[in-house]
Amino acid sequence: MIIRAVTLFYPVEGGRINRDELRSELTRLRELIGIVRQNYGIEVRTWRVTLPFIEPTWNYEEVAALVGEVSNGLGYIHSSLNIPLDFRVDVDRLVSAFIKSNSYMSIWVGDFNYLSDYSSSLFVNALRKVVELGRWSASRRIAALIGNPILTPYYPDSINLGNKHGIAISLLYTDDIPTSRDGLGRAMREVFRRAEDVGKWIAENLGIDYLGIDVSLSPWGWHSVVQVIERVYGIQFGGPGTLSAVHDLNRAIWESSGSVKTTGFNEVMLPLAEDELLKERVREGLVTFSKLVSYAAMCVAGVDMVPIRADQLGLVHYLIRDLHAIVSVKRRSVGLRLIPYPGSEVEADLEDFGSTPVMDMLR
Repeated sequence: MIIRAVTLFYPVEGGRINRDELRSELTRLRELIGIVRQNYGIEVRTWRVTLPFIEPTWNYEEVAALVGEVSNGLGYIHSSLNIPLDFRVDVDRLVSAFIKSNSYMSIWVGDFNYLSDYSSSLFVNALRKVVELGRWSASRRIAALIGNPILTPYYPDSINLGNKHGIAISLLYTDDIPTSRDGLGRAMREVFRRAEDVGKWIAENLGIDYLGIDVSLSPWGWHSVVQVIERVYGIQFGGPGTLSAVHDLNRAIWESSGSVKTTGFNEVMLPLAEDELLKERVREGLVTFSKLVSYAAMCVAGVDMVPIRADQLGLVHYLIRDLHAIVSVKRRSVGLRLIPYPGSEVEADLEDFGSTPVMDMLR
């Protein structure tokens, strides 16, 4: 088991943050993460700090810049620009704050029953703007949240709901899954129990709340969710049996996490750029864009970390409507993260995520 992220949910009072207090807490959290590595023998991949939805009284540019300065200096990533439903904001000003602060950004576009045309357009226009500015790769730090807001350590749709002060964690446990369905639940329960011990210990020593684990099964390079599915269920991902396998794996996650405190998505995740075997299945033609959309009925990611042609951004409005229809039936929130690529190559270089197929939204 690897801890994918330790996320600090940090409160904002009166639209302001004390720079010294934030720096002190982030420094102490880094120290505790170092102790976790030493005493528990558990690798921690990233550390993060998440703010609530911005409010009309905030100077959100100032807040994001402050958090960016402090967190980036200590090796944290941060989510300081979380946009609530139907929140009116100038897209140029918002994107400028996003780029300058190096923040992640979540734009809530609709709950289970209502989809906002304004918020959907804000999401599309923000993507269009980063392409115009020649910063297309930064779009991987922007997501739309479709459904009711959730408190998750997964970025970009990480929002400090209720202005809490606490710790939540996410996991990388593909290598802990057995090669067959026998023992699947037992292996997951052991992972979740160990993770909860760590999360509670960090929160207690930091003197803040323990908010839980997002027990989603997510990939990281060759720590592949697709490989888990193919190994456990004996199928080729993208072929017949894929939806059934994802559903069965989700059920195992839900049944195995009943004895720990969970928060967030808690489902199978399929972010294209983060799963090397999923990339291979796309290259082979087994997985198309339309299939990824259909899998949103069974996996939380919806359509996640997918490069698309920049000239297909006009189709994203319709994609959001399709995903909202799924959410309205599924009654579980999904995220949407697209990377509009302005080049003509069949693959986009996503730097630390490597070469990733550019998908055709019409296939």
